[in-house]
Amino acid sequence: MSDESDSFIQEVDERVRADRLMAMGKRYGPWALGALAAVLIGVIGWEFWQNHQRDEARKQSDAFAAAQQQFRAGNAQEAATAFETLSNRGPKNYRVLAMMERAAALQAQGDLQASIAEYDRAAEAASDPIMRDTARLRAAYLVADTQDFQAVQHRVQPLIDEHNQFSYLARELLAVEAWEAGQMQVARDALNGITLAFDAPQSVRQRAQLELAVIGAGPAEAATPAHQNTAPTPGETK
Repeated sequence: MSDESDSFIQEVDERVRADRLMAMGKRYGPWALGALAAVLIGVIGWEFWQNHQRDEARKQSDAFAAAQQQFRAGNAQEAATAFETLSNRGPKNYRVLAMMERAAALQAQGDLQASIAEYDRAAEAASDPIMRDTARLRAAYLVADTQDFQAVQHRVQPLIDEHNQFSYLARELLAVEAWEAGQMQVARDALNGITLAFDAPQSVRQRAQLELAVIGAGPAEAATPAHQNTAPTPGETK
């Protein structure tokens, strides 16, 4: 009898636990299913977004290559239009590259001021320092062709102050423009800074040495002795 009672109690206990589990399932099941669905939607959405980004990057790359082909074929105006479209859509690096290519196309058309403005736009938009400084230096070269020495100096000084590989090209441009403007000491200082920099590119350092040889070291300052031991003239007291 005792065994039958224990079996009965155990069966009742199991049914009570089952009822509780069913009640909890009814109460919390929809929330759990909702959470699971949210996770699944998030995962699927992330995969979709990743695939979309890859597709967009591929399309941008193909369009970019087609615009470059137009430019190489001599269709600068059509290329500039294509690059303008690409500069406003797609991954950021492609947009910046498109701005720089459009600036080159505008330069090929002879619109130097618009080209400078587009290089400035690319430099402002670039997050990569190499792309940014490339755009800034290209703009500076165009400024050297269209504006005065002060404008060039204003452009290149920030690049020089950053002390990277672009700094030496900026120094060289400053030296050449200073030379043409008659600012010989500025030119010598810039060229000397290149020749004394151990990490300057060899080609840039060699050009600086040649340019210094052409410019010359500058007028030597007359040495003034601190004391002159001259013999007294007749009748003069020491």
